[in-house]
Amino acid sequence: MKLVGKTVRFHLLPQGRAAFKGVAPGAEFVNGLVVGENHLGVWISVPELEPASSVMLLKWEYFSTAVLEYEPEAAAERAAPGFRP
Repeated sequence: MKLVGKTVRFHLLPQGRAAFKGVAPGAEFVNGLVVGENHLGVWISVPELEPASSVMLLKWEYFSTAVLEYEPEAAAERAAPGFRP
């Protein structure tokens, strides 16, 4: 599942809390809009912590859980099996 374009709540691991201590001291969770992802981690926009035009890299090893709203796609209609004249 791609996270880009979704608002996600990340549960920070101890090394993530240490990395974010200058921005969000004592935070166990960070909520952000994912604007990009790559082999390093996810790039998030957190307007409460930084200007909306700024993004931060949250490395994959800095969080244990990512929680987001998910709505499954509707199943595509398929024709009933059998022969048609």
